[in-house]
Amino acid sequence: MCGINGLIDFDTPPDRSRFQALTEQMRHRGPDGGHVFSDGPVALGHRRLRVLDLSELADQPMFSEDRKVAIVFNGEIYNFKELRRELQAHGRVFKTSGDTEVLMHAWEQWGPRALIKLNGMFAFAILDSRSGEPVIWLARDRFGIKPLFYSVNEQRLAFASELKPLLQVPWISKEIDPLTLFHFLKHSHVPTPLSILKDVQQLAPGSWLKFSARGTETGTFWSATDAFTREPADAPATAETLVAELEHTLLKVIKRQTVADVPLGAFLSGGIDSSLLVWAACESGFKGMHTFTIGYKEAEFDESAAARQVAAHFGTRHHELITQPQDYFKLIPELPVYFDQPFADPTALPSLLLARFARDYVTVALSGDGGDELFFGYTYQHFLVSARRLLGAPAGPRHLASNALKLLGSLSSNNRVRSLRKLGEILDFENEPELFQYFIGTIGPVPFGRLRSLLNAPLGATDGHYARILGDLRGADWRQKVEVVFLETFLPDTVLQKTDRAGMAWGLEARVPFLDHEMVEFASRVPFRFKYNGRYGKIVLRELLKRKLPSNLHRKPKHGFSIPLREWLRGDLKWLLDEYLGPERLKREGIFNAANVGAVVSEHLNRSANHSHLLWSLINFQLWRERYLR
Repeated sequence: MCGINGLIDFDTPPDRSRFQALTEQMRHRGPDGGHVFSDGPVALGHRRLRVLDLSELADQPMFSEDRKVAIVFNGEIYNFKELRRELQAHGRVFKTSGDTEVLMHAWEQWGPRALIKLNGMFAFAILDSRSGEPVIWLARDRFGIKPLFYSVNEQRLAFASELKPLLQVPWISKEIDPLTLFHFLKHSHVPTPLSILKDVQQLAPGSWLKFSARGTETGTFWSATDAFTREPADAPATAETLVAELEHTLLKVIKRQTVADVPLGAFLSGGIDSSLLVWAACESGFKGMHTFTIGYKEAEFDESAAARQVAAHFGTRHHELITQPQDYFKLIPELPVYFDQPFADPTALPSLLLARFARDYVTVALSGDGGDELFFGYTYQHFLVSARRLLGAPAGPRHLASNALKLLGSLSSNNRVRSLRKLGEILDFENEPELFQYFIGTIGPVPFGRLRSLLNAPLGATDGHYARILGDLRGADWRQKVEVVFLETFLPDTVLQKTDRAGMAWGLEARVPFLDHEMVEFASRVPFRFKYNGRYGKIVLRELLKRKLPSNLHRKPKHGFSIPLREWLRGDLKWLLDEYLGPERLKREGIFNAANVGAVVSEHLNRSANHSHLLWSLINFQLWRERYLR
């Protein structure tokens, strides 16, 4: 795990000292050392977190023997040992024992065809000068576990693991895209391949970019749409065979993902995904496993007792961090530093605290990310499966039902009855992409029309991003659509971004075994009835866990990783609303409509609505803008 960046300018060669300063902005991602290379139009930078081959021979940028190929690499290649043996059979010679040199030689041997051979999490840049002119290749792993931002301007390319270095590049405009800001307010994240800046993009998961003096090319080497919409050829037909294959696959995955030359542990909530990872690590022979959980004084949000019981059952070295509100409040001013483009998932706060706590004991931690997306664990996925029938309902009766539910919800002080208002708002959807968007992130905090009214800038169509994804899924089964949409939106843009930034804030590498390519291939073959049965998701995972844990431990209800943000914004954190969303400030800045934002604030404070997620998005954008654009 590291931070990488680069500048390629065929008109004005990069200044080495200024470029080094950009690289240093990612020191937190690589606290163990950093180097830059600068030659003519090309500069490459790397900050290193030592995980495999701790020697200086494995420092980056790394060069081939003839110095015609160079690499800067962030991530891990889990099948590097197999690839190493294959490359040695081709005559390649190695000086290090880690995966970076394997990746570099794989590129020398196979070029971009090497991408499909990689099983890992990665974002890397290759400088290939074998043709006589410098060519830069960028690539990102299948699900976007590792981040990569870039900007192209004619004869210039800039890229980095985070947005911070690019904000300092003079030729990159700092103009904000209003449509991207709209998406951020709706989903609490900026959707890939966009960034909050018009001139910067995120390299899409499973894709590559080639840049040279001749121009720019892009392409994909893998997509969730292709993987999860093909007909399974030989899917096991029974629960027994499926559970057996899952057990075999998970043990293989964990064995290769616990390879490290530094201490390793696991985040443990006591839920299905993290409990299975800890079981597999212990079962595969990993000794002295550290496990980490976060606890709350508020019983409604606390899962520490369940995690403690699971840890005791498997005999791990368990560590608990019991938190109080002030622990979270202290982090808020620094959120733009850790998440260097606006990010407003409230669980970023406990994620940051847990990662910082774990870093005192380990350098690598396993996380259960991906289990919900692959095996239908989210309630929102379940809702969407049922929502299929809404698309066929005539618009007239649907809108009448919507108005009735909104009226009923507005007349009651009962929270359950009030939730009917949200359902009524969802029933007002205009098309399929809009329906899906109501379920990504938070279930439609406000209707789309009202969300538009918060921005002063005029907006065009707001469903283009989802229309593209769903267009690629034309003809797919509805359940496949739900699965792929979550894999291509919520997973990379909220879940994986949060895990990467929270860990890298403290120099902690987070690995996500459920997104190992072999596990993903298995998940793509599992018949839907073994993922979701109409009541519960993750059926096949539950079946395996039943055989590994006593019944009192594997039947725990799903809590989620949440905080009492709704009440905090009405109490201890109300100052954020006054400071960042006050009418005079909003009028002066000109981005948001002060009156319409004020109405949202008032409704939340007087308890006529819960707008906590939308307000948190507005606050986080303001925090980010104050940090970087003033």
